[in-house]
Amino acid sequence: MAITQTSTFLHKSEGASRFFAQVTNETQGQLGMIWLLSYAAPDQETHDAVNAADRLFNNAVATWTSRTDLFALLRAAAGKDEELDPESRLWIQSKLRDFISAGHGLADEKTIKQHLSKRSVIDQLRKQYNNNLRNNNAGLWIDEADLIGIPESDMKSWTEYNGKRFVPFANGGYKTAMARAHKAKTRERMYLAEEAKVPANVDILRSIISMRDAQARLLGFDNHGSFRIQNRAIKSTEYVQKFLEQLRQSLVPHGRDELQILRQVRDEHRLLIENVANDDGFTEDDRFYPWDLEYYKRIHSLRSQIDDTEISQLFPLEHTVLAMLRLFESFLGLKFTQISSDHLDPAWIWHEDVQIWEAWDNKEGEFIGFLYLDILWRENKYKGSQNVNIKSGYLKPDSTRNFPATVLMCSFPRSNESNCVLLKHREVVTLFHELGHGMHDLISHFGEMPSTLLENWCWDREVLKHLSCHYTLLSEQYLSEWHERYPDAPDPPAQIPDDLLETIAKTRNTNRGLRLLHILVVSIFDLKIHTPQTHEEIEQVDLGKLWYGLREEIEGLDMTRSRAVGHEQAIFGHLLSGYDVGYYGYLSCLAYAQDVFQEYFAKDLHNRDAWDHFRYEILEYGGSHPDQLQMLQEYLGREPNYSALQESLLL
Repeated sequence: MAITQTSTFLHKSEGASRFFAQVTNETQGQLGMIWLLSYAAPDQETHDAVNAADRLFNNAVATWTSRTDLFALLRAAAGKDEELDPESRLWIQSKLRDFISAGHGLADEKTIKQHLSKRSVIDQLRKQYNNNLRNNNAGLWIDEADLIGIPESDMKSWTEYNGKRFVPFANGGYKTAMARAHKAKTRERMYLAEEAKVPANVDILRSIISMRDAQARLLGFDNHGSFRIQNRAIKSTEYVQKFLEQLRQSLVPHGRDELQILRQVRDEHRLLIENVANDDGFTEDDRFYPWDLEYYKRIHSLRSQIDDTEISQLFPLEHTVLAMLRLFESFLGLKFTQISSDHLDPAWIWHEDVQIWEAWDNKEGEFIGFLYLDILWRENKYKGSQNVNIKSGYLKPDSTRNFPATVLMCSFPRSNESNCVLLKHREVVTLFHELGHGMHDLISHFGEMPSTLLENWCWDREVLKHLSCHYTLLSEQYLSEWHERYPDAPDPPAQIPDDLLETIAKTRNTNRGLRLLHILVVSIFDLKIHTPQTHEEIEQVDLGKLWYGLREEIEGLDMTRSRAVGHEQAIFGHLLSGYDVGYYGYLSCLAYAQDVFQEYFAKDLHNRDAWDHFRYEILEYGGSHPDQLQMLQEYLGREPNYSALQESLLL
C-alpha cells in the first residue's frame, strides 16, 4: 500500500523508516508497470523481460527482508504508536508484518534465510504455473457435422481444414461450444480437453502446496492457513470454516432445486433435437454432467425468453463502457475525459487497443488520476477479467501529489464479423464489476465488496435502459449489414425494450445457487489444502480426488469421467496469485455487499446522500483503514448481517 495522505510519520519517525516509506512510494509505479506487463505484454520477448525483472525484484526483497537491522528500525518506529496518525501507523504495521512473515521475531537468522530461499522458489513456481495458463493457446479440431447449433458467425471465425474447425479454448471458443453445441458428445470432448490442457501444472500445484505448509511450520505456525490468515480481514480459519459450512447448508438445497429444473429441461429438450437423437452423449438416468450445465442453462433461459444473442445486440462494448463511466460520474461526483490518441505518448501505452482516461472530482475540480482501458482478447494476454493497479496516489515530501493510475484489464472476445464487439448480459455485469474496482482504486481500495455491490445496478431496469443502445445506431454500415441479415424486419429498437427488461429482472436468481456453489467449492478446496493437521496429511492428499469429490458433493454433478482424465484443480490461477486462504472473500464480500445494498440503496439506487456516504466512509478510507470490518460496522452503524447473501436468494 502506498501512503495516500500526508503522514506525520514522514516527519516524526526515524530517518531510516522515513526513507523506506519514500522509496516504497517512489518505486511502486515502476513495479506496478512490470506487474501490469505480466498480464498484458503484447509479445513473448516482453514477457521474458518481465519474468527476469520479477526474479531480480524477488531476490532484492529476500535480501532486505532478511536484515535484522531493518526489522529493528521498523519495530522501533512501531513502538512510537502514540506519535503516529492512523494511516502512518497502518503503514508501519504492514511493513512490520512483512518482516514477521519472513520469520523475524519467530526464528533465528539461519532459519530466516532458509525460509526466504524457499519462498523465492515458491514465487518462481507460481510464476511458471501462471505463465503456463497464459501461454496456452490450445483447442480442439472438431468435425463440422459435430458442431450443429454453433452460430455461423462463430464457425466462420474458427480455422477450417478438411471439414473440421479448430475451436480454441480462448477468445470465446470454449464458452460458445459449451453453450451452443447440440451434441452432448461434442461438449464432453471440449470440456474434458479443456480441463486437461495444462498437465505440467498438476505437479507444480502439489509442490507449492507442500512447500507452503512446510514453510509455515518452519516458522512455528500450524499450517499455511494459520500463517496466511494473519493478513486477512477475518483472522481465524475456524471462523471461515464455520462461515463456509453455514453457506453450504443453506445453498446446497437451492442448487439441488436448480439442478432438478435443468434435468427436466434436458429430458424435454433432447426429444426435440432429432438430428442428435442417436448422440451417445445423452444419458438415460438422473446423472448430470458438467458439460451439460451451460447448454441447458441457455435452453432454460430461452424458455424464459432470454436470448443472449438478442440481448448482446443492445450492449455494444464501445457504447456500454461510455455509459458506465457516465453512471459513475453521476454516482460518485466524478468526471472522465478521454485523452486523444493525438496527445498520447507512445511510451504511455503497451498496445494499440489501450485507451487512457483522466478522472476529475467534478465538485472540487481537482484531478484524481488515470483510468486505462485494455479490454479485448489478444494472444499473450492474461485470459480473464480483473483490475490492475499501476500505482497508488500519495503526497511527496515537497507536498506535491503523485496521482494514481489503474487499468481495467479484460479479455472480451473480439468481434467475428466487424469491429463492433457485443456483450452478453453476464459480460455487462462483469464489466461493471471490474470498472467498480477501477473506481475504488482511484479513490482508494477496499477489496471485492464495493465492486460486488455495484453488480446490483446491472439488474435495474432504469440502469440497463441507460446502458443499452442497439449496435446498429453506431454506424450506417452496421445498420446496412443488419438489414442484409433480416431483410423483412423493421429497424431494431434504439434501446432495450421494456418487456425484455422485465424478463431479465425476473431471472436474476435463475441458476444463481449453482454459481454460488461453485465459488463455495473453490473456497472449501482452498481452505482444506492449506489447513492440514499434519504435513504428512498434505503430502498424501490426492488433490484431484479432493477437488472432484467436492464438486460432486456440493454441486451435485457427476465428475466420473473428469476424474479419469482431468485436472481441473490446476487450470485456474487464483490460489497461486494472492487468493490462497482468501477465496472465501468472494462469498463474504457478496454477503457484505448485499447487506450494504439493502441498508442504503435498495429503495433508491441514485440516492445522492447514500452515494456520498459510501464514497467518503468506505471508498476513500479503503485499504488505509486499520480494521476493514470495523470500518464496515461503523458505516452500517451495526454488526454486518452475514445472512444477507442467503436472504437475497429468497427475494
